[in-house]
Formats: sequence, structure tokens, C-alpha cells
Amino acid sequence: MKRQSGKYTYIPILATFVILLVAFAITLSTMANQPVNSYTVDNDTAYEGVSDNGYEFVETEGKNGVKYYVITKNSTQTTTAASMMDNNDEEAVTTTTAAASIKTTINSTTETTAAPVSKTTTTTKTIRNSDEKLAYLTFDDGPSINTEKLLDILDKYDVKATFFVIYHKNMDSKYKAIVDRGHTIALHSYTHSYSKIYRTEKGYYQDLDKIHDYVEKVTGVDSKIIRFPGGSSNTVSRKYNKTIMKTLKKSVTEKGYVYHDWNVDSTDASGINRDPDLLVEKVKAGLKKNKPVIDILMHDTGKSKTTTVEALPRIIEAVQAQGYTIEPLTMDSEPIQHNW
Repeated sequence: MKRQSGKYTYIPILATFVILLVAFAITLSTMANQPVNSYTVDNDTAYEGVSDNGYEFVETEGKNGVKYYVITKNSTQTTTAASMMDNNDEEAVTTTTAAASIKTTINSTTETTAAPVSKTTTTTKTIRNSDEKLAYLTFDDGPSINTEKLLDILDKYDVKATFFVIYHKNMDSKYKAIVDRGHTIALHSYTHSYSKIYRTEKGYYQDLDKIHDYVEKVTGVDSKIIRFPGGSSNTVSRKYNKTIMKTLKKSVTEKGYVYHDWNVDSTDASGINRDPDLLVEKVKAGLKKNKPVIDILMHDTGKSKTTTVEALPRIIEAVQAQGYTIEPLTMDSEPIQHNW
């Protein structure tokens, strides 16, 4: 009987081991399928932040001045960097932390490759026909030596755009030209200095009031359409005030302003005079998502963005070929607002 009893004593141990193994497999599967939140951010500044489910991301410098977003869950999982260009771009880099054997830490469909940060949501403000597709061409940081070239192209295609302006001295005629030629002049900031505008709510409104009053003085337009420097989802502001963006998004609305972000990025801010073919392809990639309302982010910043001027005709043609009606932003336009 003792031999008989000893023969089967391993069974409870084996059963316990099997149960623990199954539980561990289920836990790993759950982790692998945990999606990462993604965000749209302004490429030309440094960002860091933490998503709702604990993933951290921070912008860092890659080779040749290309910026990458490094995303990590924690010190025991894979860290991956991806440029704002295509995931398979030859300049994309990958780094790992201690336990690089865990592969699917970013999302369940891409192993060791982080998706570009680009999540937006649309807040509906006006009633739109279900089959109507609207596109807004938006230019930040102007006016500049490129402004009238951009206006000439827009006139050629008989479309209107929106210019989110900052202060530039000796440019009064260009602010006026934007308005006189039928486009929307909107407010970006007076200084575009993150340290000044995002330290306190008072500091932000001192800057906003200054550009508002200047634009009104020069053009006669009492503009209430704004775009936050870096967008409403920017995280660099946390360096100066961790809760400032939450406060500002609420207060600007209470003060009668409407803020607009974007959901298609030409990526012209990712470098100096980026290849116009690349800018066009980036916009076309955004169009393939077939969103009913799109806001295409471009920049009007002089010598560093001459290729944006070169790309604009093809961008307009691509947008129209997809059945979009191009309009300037108004106070009744549907705002694209980043949601996080």
C-alpha cells in the first residue's frame, strides 16, 4: 500500500503546476492585447507624458536631427522608438530595456514597433449632411515671405484657407492680405513661447489678448478662432504647469473662443524644407482614412518651409479628388479637437 500511495502523490502537484501555467498564459495574453493610447502632438517641440493606461512617451533626438517618440510601459518591458515618418523608414530606431524578450508591449498588432502618435476626435458643432466631406487647410506660425505665394495658389484653385498667425514685425500688409483675399485669420499666439504662455493662466491670456488686439488693429477682424501652440494635447506645457491645458481648454470656451487642432499632418514641421513629395504623400495617407471632416496642418514660416508652397497645389488636388469641399474655418465650423 505504501508503494501504491507513493505512485500517485505527484498528481496533485502536477495539477497545481498546470493551473498556474494556464493562469500565467492568460495574464500574458491580456498584457499583449492591452492597447496603447496614442496622441497627436506638434513635431517641432519636445514632449513627454503618460497615457491613460500607463504607457510613457517622450520625444528624443535621432540621427540627422530627426525626432523620435520613445514609448515604454515600465522598466521590465520593451521600449520602442519610431519617427513621425513611416514606421519602416530607414531612420527609425529601436532600443530595448532589461527584459527585451517581452515583445508585444506596445499593441497587439505590432511587435517592437511603436505606432506614430496620432489620435484625434471630432466634436460636432454644426449639422452636416451625412455624405458631405469638408476639408480645412490650416497654416500655422505666419505670416512670412511665403504668405502671398500661398495666397496666389489658393486663388488659382479658388479655395479659401485659415491662417493661425503669430506676431511678426513689419508684416502688416501680409496680415491684411490674408483677410482682403477672403481667408480666415485666426490666432495662434503672440510670442509662441511655451515658457511664457503655459506657466500661468494669466500669462496665456496676456499673450492671447496681445495677438488678438494686434490682429484686430491691423485687419479689423475680431478673431475668436484659436489654436494652442503645440495643440491642445501638447505635453511640454506640463514642464511649466501640469494642469494648465485642462484649465485653458475650459476657460477659452467660456470666454467665447473656439480652439481647433488637426487630424491630418503634412509633417512639414518635422524638418527644414522636407521633400514636397513626402508632404503630399503624408496628406494622401490621411485622406485614405476617409474622415468626414479633416483639418490639414501646414506651416507658413518662411525660408524653412518653401517646400510647403511647392506641395500645396498637389495637396489641394488630392483633397478635391477625394470628394472634399475645402472651406475656411468659421465660428460655426466643426472643430477637430484632440481628446485626452
